[in-house]
Amino acid sequence: MNPASPPQTIAIVGAGFSGTLVAAHLLSRAKAPLTIHLIERERSRFARGVAYSTTEDCHLLNVPAGNMSAYPDDREHFLRWAQARVAELLDCACVSEVTAAAYLPRRAYGDYIAEVLDEAERGAAPGVGLERRIDEVASLKVEEGGVGLRLASGTQLRADRVVLALGNFRPGDPSGADAAFYRSARYRGDPWGPDVLERLLPTESCLLVGSGLTMVDWAITLNQAGYRGAIHVVSRRGLWPQRHKPGAPAAFGIEPSGQVGAVRDGLHSIRAFIRNTGADWRSVIDALRPVTQTLWKSLGLPEQRRFLRHLRTFWDCHRHRLAPGIAARLAAMRDSGQLVRHVGRIRSFREVGGQVEVTIRPRGSDQSYVFNVDTVVNCSGSESDYRRLDSTLVKDLLGQRLIRPDPLALGLDVADNGALIDADGVASAFLFTLGPPQKGRLWETTAVPEIRGQAARLAAELLKSDHSECSEESSQSVME
Repeated sequence: MNPASPPQTIAIVGAGFSGTLVAAHLLSRAKAPLTIHLIERERSRFARGVAYSTTEDCHLLNVPAGNMSAYPDDREHFLRWAQARVAELLDCACVSEVTAAAYLPRRAYGDYIAEVLDEAERGAAPGVGLERRIDEVASLKVEEGGVGLRLASGTQLRADRVVLALGNFRPGDPSGADAAFYRSARYRGDPWGPDVLERLLPTESCLLVGSGLTMVDWAITLNQAGYRGAIHVVSRRGLWPQRHKPGAPAAFGIEPSGQVGAVRDGLHSIRAFIRNTGADWRSVIDALRPVTQTLWKSLGLPEQRRFLRHLRTFWDCHRHRLAPGIAARLAAMRDSGQLVRHVGRIRSFREVGGQVEVTIRPRGSDQSYVFNVDTVVNCSGSESDYRRLDSTLVKDLLGQRLIRPDPLALGLDVADNGALIDADGVASAFLFTLGPPQKGRLWETTAVPEIRGQAARLAAELLKSDHSECSEESSQSVME
């Protein structure tokens, strides 16, 4: 940036993990005057997001502390932070040690991210400042040389560039009911909405739709709170998140291939390696972690769609694993009969006599069966098709043709430098993103190790001296 240039302004929409880390890197790296507007609509989620704003100590990280640093070039940063607070952390019933291999409470990690931001703000260069705003961006307009933002409060802001750190959205409603049911007090469409636990505790039974990590959080939360009712879980395939298990690294790899059949060949390679070497499957999946994005990008759209159709749920339950203590607790709930698993497709929901009648067609069967619960909670996972989102800002951006969904409807179309691609296929010089919106391009882009690297690179991109030249290069690469 030219010292004679006027002070720059960057607005970050969303102060979860992604947005907070971009802000922290900007504060640490900027040398010339810069104002950062960090905007989050939920005060309790500022610098924490949904995942790390939980107050439940039983909600643990799914990755050991030794790999949860906010900084890609300082891998022990979080571990040092945690070990400096060992007495406090050991007060948590679910924590027995504070080591690199420990799975610590997500609540504590939220404290850590908030302190990362505070530390970066305190150490910022003169003229580099952070404006924390509890508000919601209702719309934005790309104007000459910048972006105008209108907030829900009526405040108007202008920024040179904007980062849409939108994170994950609430799940889409499952099929099987009319609109009236989804407005019912017996249905909770947002599993992290207000008062969900208070609504569940008085009930004698509930249904958690989906069998992923959100389901695990709610099953464990209910158990921790002393819930005595039956907890029903339904999923189409009946797959269950697997637990972490320490093991030796596997010397395994797959060469990137754009050939037809690459997904099938890759699966055969994994199975053959495990069969021939006796390696634990966890170490084989972990060996792919550094190259997963490269493998994904090497696949053509037909192969990516084939992976999503046939292997996505298998990948998710083996790749996104549980802390061993949480897995053991979940198994005990299942063995006790409190946790009831259903494998099949929901045919219908119907309110009958103060309960919800649920009809399930089991996998592989033409016959259906019915059971009743008091409440249904949608734990089916974040909606990723931006055309279906109930978001004022997203609808505004789509209406202006400033963004477009990626071809797989997993997120948004994004250039390599994080610039959002508009409906005409041109990379923006003003709008950027990171994290979950990049899932269609990168596949692996929701966990800390991936996002921390993206945040550092995006901050460096935003601070480049001649940003317009960079954006022109990005637009050309997209159009080619």
